Amino acid sequence: MQIKPNYGNWMPRRILIGSLIVFLVSLTLSIIISYFSNNLIIKFILLLITGFFFIVAIYFTYAYWFIGKNDGALQKQFHHELINHLHWDGQGKALDIGTGNGPVAIKLAKKYPSAQIIGVDMWVKPWSYSKVTCEKNAEIEGVANRVIFRKSSALELPFKDREFKAVVSSFVFHAIRVHDRKLLIKEALRVLKEDGAFAFLDFFSNEFYGDIPTLIQEITSWDLKEVNYLDSIDSIHVPLLLRKDTVVGRGKILYGKK
Repeated sequence: MQIKPNYGNWMPRRILIGSLIVFLVSLTLSIIISYFSNNLIIKFILLLITGFFFIVAIYFTYAYWFIGKNDGALQKQFHHELINHLHWDGQGKALDIGTGNGPVAIKLAKKYPSAQIIGVDMWVKPWSYSKVTCEKNAEIEGVANRVIFRKSSALELPFKDREFKAVVSSFVFHAIRVHDRKLLIKEALRVLKEDGAFAFLDFFSNEFYGDIPTLIQEITSWDLKEVNYLDSIDSIHVPLLLRKDTVVGRGKILYGKK
């Protein structure tokens, strides 16, 4: 039996399990309190609270199932679109920021057999990602000799200026706590060579980046040769229930050349 790589699920399992535990606890307490109390108001309030946690648990269960179904097909579609918008010839080194379990880094290595790929991440909770899993996945996919994984903050990359021919990131920047997420984009572009290509997939929304036209205008002013913005990936179907940013949202891609 062939071993499959483990690229994880964008919905952290801890959140799924936590929501189910909270629902079961609230249900148990409601049953116990209702048994010993005849107060209809208290019973009604308990019913509302339990119902709320039930809906939350069902929502996260559905999100976890949909994102992971068909061997993570939805995640693969987003990664495919990201790499398709990376206008790179596959020569030299590429950097994957916030690599998770390494799907984008490994996909780049498989697409470009002459390239060297480095994936960086802090591998923090609540996501069940790890450097060990990244390395196992690279070995399973047959690219372990060309992919390196390192622990690093996206805000302070341990690389020289203009070290990489390509830089990518997938649904990472929004999750990093920093007062201005443009700093993450600027740091990613710092390590990109002249004429290098970049592609960043994220929830580019006012919630995380402020006014988007202003964001694009500012990035364009950083002496970049080309800046493009894909406002909607129409080829990917995301159910209405999952379009909330921080779940799956409607991913958007910022890409171009330095």
